[in-house]
Formats: sequence, structure tokens, C-alpha cells
Amino acid sequence: MSSPPKPTTIPHIVKEEVIASGKWLKLEKTTYVDPVGNTRTWETTKRTTRQANAADGVGIIALLKRTLHKDCVVMVKQFRPPMGCYTLEFPAGLIDENESAEIAALRELKEETGYKGEVVGVTPVTCLDPGLSNCTTQIVMVNINGDDLENTNPTQQLGKFGVTLLECYESRTCFYCTCFS
Repeated sequence: MSSPPKPTTIPHIVKEEVIASGKWLKLEKTTYVDPVGNTRTWETTKRTTRQANAADGVGIIALLKRTLHKDCVVMVKQFRPPMGCYTLEFPAGLIDENESAEIAALRELKEETGYKGEVVGVTPVTCLDPGLSNCTTQIVMVNINGDDLENTNPTQQLGKFGVTLLECYESRTCFYCTCFS
């Protein structure tokens, strides 16, 4: 004989315990009640720099447009300690206090790639990895005028990022984060 199904309940957090905390992140043990009424625990990463009513960061989808060239998606190659290798990824970064997603995106694009761009779209605040963390982001779409003198020989402002241009073709192309030696 099977037992009768448990009644449905509203999932909710019971308590959050800090396991470890650093400058940028903290690890918490979260106790919660699931939709069928079971009490469970979850390990959660949270930002220590979270601002009220704002996304934590921006991801930038930048399209380089030049006369007589195919449009290119701008990516950065950088070493990521959690992955233990180089990754190819969209330019991204944290939003500073009192800074909009649009301004943060243009700042990060300039710092990481040297390009100056124009914002053409912004998504609502979203979670990209909600099973791991409470980090939120806004995806900002940027067009870069590659014929602009300032963008013909861009100079990065910080770090040593490898800037990669991926040509856009008529057919569908998949872009993904991968490791490089």
C-alpha cells in the first residue's frame, strides 16, 4: 500500500546560517520547506555587496559592426580560478553603487575590451544560476561602431583579457563558455 500524498504547501525559508564569509561572497546553509512540506537544506552562495532593488552585475552582448566586414560578437578570454582554466565569455562585471546597468555595461566593455559602444537594449533583472546563488544580472546589448576612430585600435584599461571576435553568419551559430589551455 502506498501512503497518501502529502498536502501541497507554500515553499519558504526557515533559517539561513552563514558557513563562511569573504569580501565578495558568503556561503550559507539554508533550511527550507519544499512544496510537499518536507524540511530540507541547501548550500547557497550569496553576494556580500548586494544593493537593494538592483542587479548585482551585467553581462554584455556586444556586436562589433564595421564597413565591409561581417558583424562580430565580442568575447573575452580570461583565467577563472573556479574553473581552473581560461574561459571564453561575454564581457561582464559588477554594477557599482548608484550606477545603472547601462553605464556599468559601457564601463566594463571599455575596461575589458577597449571598445566604446552604444546600448541598444537591456533585459529585466534575471538569475542565471539560481540553483547555486542569489546573484542577479541584467544582460545589456551593445553595438560597437568599428569604423569609429576610437574603436579601430582599442586598448584595454584593466587586466590582461584576450579579446576574441566571433564572426556572425546567416546560419545559426552556438556560442558557449568553454575552457582553453
